[in-house]
This record gives sequence, structure tokens and C-alpha cells, in this order.
Amino acid sequence: MLIIALPHSHSTAPPDYAYAESDGQSVLRSASSAAAALPLHAGEVVGVVPHSRLSWFSVPLPPGSQGNRLDAVLAGLLEDRLLDDPQQLHLVLPAEARAQARSGGDTWVAVCDKQWFRDSLAPLQAAGLTVQRLVPELSPSETPLLHVLGTPDHASCVLTHAQGVTLLPPNTAQWPAFAALRDPALHIHAEPAMVARAQQLLPQPPVLQSAPQRWLAAASQTRWDLAQGEWTQGGRQRLQRWLQSSWQSVRHAPAWHPVRVGVVSLLVVQWVGLNALAWREQHAMEQQQRTLPNILKTTFPHVTLVVDAPLQMQREVDALKQQTGAASSTDFEPLLAALALVLPSGQTPTQLHFDDHVLRIQGMSLTDEESRLANNTLHAQGLRLRQEGNDNWLLQAEGTP
Repeated sequence: MLIIALPHSHSTAPPDYAYAESDGQSVLRSASSAAAALPLHAGEVVGVVPHSRLSWFSVPLPPGSQGNRLDAVLAGLLEDRLLDDPQQLHLVLPAEARAQARSGGDTWVAVCDKQWFRDSLAPLQAAGLTVQRLVPELSPSETPLLHVLGTPDHASCVLTHAQGVTLLPPNTAQWPAFAALRDPALHIHAEPAMVARAQQLLPQPPVLQSAPQRWLAAASQTRWDLAQGEWTQGGRQRLQRWLQSSWQSVRHAPAWHPVRVGVVSLLVVQWVGLNALAWREQHAMEQQQRTLPNILKTTFPHVTLVVDAPLQMQREVDALKQQTGAASSTDFEPLLAALALVLPSGQTPTQLHFDDHVLRIQGMSLTDEESRLANNTLHAQGLRLRQEGNDNWLLQAEGTP
């Protein structure tokens, strides 16, 4: 996941973007660079809208305001509360508000300047980066959360609570007026440079959270997606985003740790089992190969040098058959009978020559497929048919050169 913090300011000069690379669970690397130097192949690209560029309004949606009427209803509800023309502003509802508009009810609306949005995203688009999601850096929350940001010289404190997102005044003497700061459930997050200051000003110790960690929390935990209207993502992009998010969760989320361990263990067991089976089969084959010379020497004691035990065994058996007058598998009649079994229909050899247990066939034409099928059949008989010249074929015992 590549998380890009959009710039706070509205400048005509090309901005540098602070960014963080993440596996979805922790920040792997963070830096700042121009748009053209950002990583192009870091997974899902998420843009984080700074809290200073967003305004939050709670509005009562009237029943039946869903569909095409919703944008006009929002503009009418916010017209007296906005300083700019609603047409110049990007109005965003949470995902569930579209369905809530049928029955009506209160909901939050995030408001941002459209032109700032376009200017901030244009360099990223020009660099070949497609921002798949746009999320707010901070958004309203049921549990109050105080963010102490910046450095002692340029500090800001932002409170997110059920009533919205509030930038607290610099004068801490005014803070008691905010009831959420007295809530026992209040949590405090402070950037590294502000931890000591937060410990002095606040009654409870803060949790250290750097800016990249805050962006990661916004990207992975928020229910908001500001990529609506002219920045809406199509079905293909949404599917790609879901697949990327799911893959990151499966790879890195603690909840998936037992599954990952189980899959790795299963693969290891399968690998060990397959190797053990292969070793056993190899050992059995080697054992058989070692016994063949002994069988040959025991059966035919006059054979002292064993080069190819199966071939030598076949030759000795054929020699015995010749001595007893029995036909061997490489005599003329058996070879002719074997040829008749594999000879394709319509093929008639013009000449046959038999010499030294080799049947030479002339005037026979076989295709590659016919030759393959013939040899598959002859293999069971220990024979082989091979081509010698255009229409000359040799039928002989396997292993004979």
C-alpha cells in the first residue's frame, strides 16, 4: 500500500508529497518526494486529505431524498452554512448514508474545495499514479480522541469526537470549555516531537503516533471514501482495491496468522512427503537395477561382462531358442507378425529384407502420428520401428543400435 498525504496548502508550484509504504499493518518506509519520484508499483494507492482541508457538517436527511435528488437536497441543507457556492465544493457522504436517505435521519457530510482537490491530484495523475481511495486524515468518532500534532514551534491540537472534528485554540486555558476533553474515555495521540509537551499539558500520558502511522490508521480503519463524484472509482477499480486489501490482510494481519502457519506447515509436510516418496521409489528402482546383473550372471554363468543386462538377457534367451529350434521374438516370423499388427490400412510394403534379427521394410510411408502409435504398440513386445531414409523402415529389438 502506498499512502500519499495531500498537501495542506494551495500552491501553484508542484508540491512535494509526504508518503508512506505499508503492508496494511505497519509502516515500512516513509519519505517525501515530488510526484514523479513516488513508487509506481507499491500496491493500492491511497490519498490522505489533511484535516485542515475538510469541514464537517451534521445534517438531517429528509425521508425519500435518495437517488438523483440527494445532491440537490445536500446543497439546500448546507447553503446557509457554507461560505462558497456548493457547486464549487466536493460534498461527501459516508457509504451508509445513501441507504439512510430512504428513511431519513442525521448524517455527517465532509466538505472540501473541488479546485484544491484537482490541483493536488493532477501531479499524481501526470506521474502515472491512480489514487484508488481518498480518505480523511481525521474524521468524527464516537470515542473522543485528541491528536497533538507538529512541533513545539508549530503545534496544533485536533479533537475528534461525536460532535465533529475540532481544532482546539492555542490557549490551553480555554480547553476546559470542551466537554469531550473531560470524558474518561478520552484517548491522546501525540507525534514524537510533542510527546513531552503533551505530558505536561494533559492529565494522562499520550500514545506515541507519528504522522505516517496516523495516515495508515486513516487508510485502514476509516469508513469514509472521498473518491466520489468526478473521482468515483469504477467496478474494476473497486474489485482491484478489494483484492489488494484482502491479499495484504491475508499476508500480514494478526488474525490470519494461524492460517498462514497452517498453510506453510501443510506445504512443508507435502514437500517432505513427496521427497520421501520419490526417494523410496528411486531406492527401489536402484535396487532392481543392482539385481539385474546378478540375475543375468546366475542364469547365464558364461556371461562375465555386464554392460546392458536387459538387452544381454534378451540375446541369450534368443540364442537358446535358436538352439532348441524355437522362434525368438526377433526372428523373421514374429517380426512379420508384429509388423502386421501396426501396419496402417492400405499400406503394402514393396520389399522385405531380414538379416541379423533386423527386418528392413521398403515402400512404406508413415506419418509422425502413425509412427508414434506403432511404437507404442511394439514397445510392449520389446520392439522398435525406426525410419531409415524416405520410405525405408527398420523393425528390431529395442536397444539395438
